[in-house]
Amino acid sequence: MEYILQTDNLSKVYGAKTVLNRVSIHVPQKSIYGLVGKNGAGKTTLMRIICGLTQQSQGSYTLLGKTNDDTVRSNMGMLIEKPGIHEHMTALENLRYFSLLFGIHQQDHQKILEMVGLQNVGKKKAGQFSLGMKQRLGIAISLLGNPDFLILDEPINGLDPEGVYEIRKMLETLNREHGTTIMIASHILSELHKLATDYAIIDGGHLIDEFSKDTLENACSSGIQVTVEPAYLQNAKTLIASRYPNVRCEVLSDHSLRLHEKINPADLNQFLVENKVRVSGLRANDEDIERFFVEKLSGGKAV
Repeated sequence: MEYILQTDNLSKVYGAKTVLNRVSIHVPQKSIYGLVGKNGAGKTTLMRIICGLTQQSQGSYTLLGKTNDDTVRSNMGMLIEKPGIHEHMTALENLRYFSLLFGIHQQDHQKILEMVGLQNVGKKKAGQFSLGMKQRLGIAISLLGNPDFLILDEPINGLDPEGVYEIRKMLETLNREHGTTIMIASHILSELHKLATDYAIIDGGHLIDEFSKDTLENACSSGIQVTVEPAYLQNAKTLIASRYPNVRCEVLSDHSLRLHEKINPADLNQFLVENKVRVSGLRANDEDIERFFVEKLSGGKAV
């Protein structure tokens, strides 16, 4: 696997306080990498080091194939803390201003505004924007220069549900259609789970764990629930027992069954339909994703 970012025992010390302690993470190319942790865990400090806003005390990192090389940041975009927009300017004027500031001479500003959903704001000043629109403008500024790697610190913090949804869909599009690798820190685990392909959990400056979305979903899956028309329940149970003899199958009601192991839902559905069972629903029984993260942060103890 190719990584756009690797850190090797990265540490940061302020006086007598160690805020980042020997952290080694691996961000796959074209992934959406979610950083999870409490306030003060070290997430922002890690991002600031990668963005060149502060220097590590120990350790190193390899970014876009180069180790401790500041020049690669021309291929990066970043939004750390609040968006640094000029509120007396329009969205387009902000993009033109920052393009000049960054020395970017050829850029389709209108295309970037379309990418973040701000193509129709016209001459409206940024100071009149909603919080969600300001966040999108901040992300638009970070996209100047067509970066390969985007680092976002709490981009959905404080947004209403509509704003959260819009930012999430926009980031999904950037990742899927433009191949942009995104590192995102967020406290909103339910939204991060909908977005991220890989995760790192940081607590007290330490890396607790690093894993993929598949690993997370396997850990949180408690099986499959099948809903059929009542007349087909017994037949469905018999067929499932013949196809999956080692899987416990529990009858929940006159129209639903639960398989207590993770089975490919598409395969199960096809098998039942081919055997003339009318399936009306099929879903994974997921344990609480938030509980999984909380237990990780509490040292694996149930809470």
